[in-house]
Amino acid sequence: MTPFSQWQALKQHPVYVREKGGLGGKPNPYYDLLRRYSPLAIMGVIVLGICGASSNPALYAGDEDLMIVWCLMCLPGMALSALTLFGMLMVPALIAPSISLERTQGTWDILRMTPLSQRQLVLAKMLGALARLRLLWWMLFVVSLFQGMIMACSMTLASPAYALWGWLLGLGTVVRPWLEIIFAALVGMWSSLGLRSAMMALVISYTAVLLLKLLNNSAVWALIFNALHRTDMILLTSTLLPTAVYTLAILITAAALFVKLEDRV
Repeated sequence: MTPFSQWQALKQHPVYVREKGGLGGKPNPYYDLLRRYSPLAIMGVIVLGICGASSNPALYAGDEDLMIVWCLMCLPGMALSALTLFGMLMVPALIAPSISLERTQGTWDILRMTPLSQRQLVLAKMLGALARLRLLWWMLFVVSLFQGMIMACSMTLASPAYALWGWLLGLGTVVRPWLEIIFAALVGMWSSLGLRSAMMALVISYTAVLLLKLLNNSAVWALIFNALHRTDMILLTSTLLPTAVYTLAILITAAALFVKLEDRV
């Protein structure tokens, strides 16, 4: 089967449909509780999004042109930060308890008796759960693409000699929010597969997501290069380096998840 046909078959599988909300599938109680307080969560991520946009590398560069660029990017930057944080908040609550709760209820072994392999089951559960947030994905796609275009065009117009770096900067801006959320999803699934306690899986997932977010953000990299007196590189490195770190973290987490799945076959 081709990857496309496998994807179509996966979308029709009852496990995917149930996780998505069809066939009477209900969200797990942890996500359901968080969703009830989603207005508070939204207000919180808006505030944090404003703080995140306020730490834009352009503020540390000491360049008036970059300050103008920051003003132009202010609102979409805040929106992008808020959407990313909201996704990182909701995704672990959706995924981390999924298999742990199945084990507690005694239904995981029954699911493993279906024609899907365990790897396909895990993929169906994860993608089905993420499909519950489809409105978020559309909003994130539009805002991240818009913000990436602004970054790329602004740097290209400011200095045509750095056009290539500008488009790399734009690409990093588009890709990074998705990488952060994918990392949260993979960590959640790895925790759920390895732990019987849904609460412990949630704690480990949120701890990993929070630590990487705090240690690998634009402000930290900007301050490091500012301390090294390399202010000319702040705008690039504070966007591309976090993107590279998240890519590496995803590869390591995906490999760990693959190994865990192989051990349980």
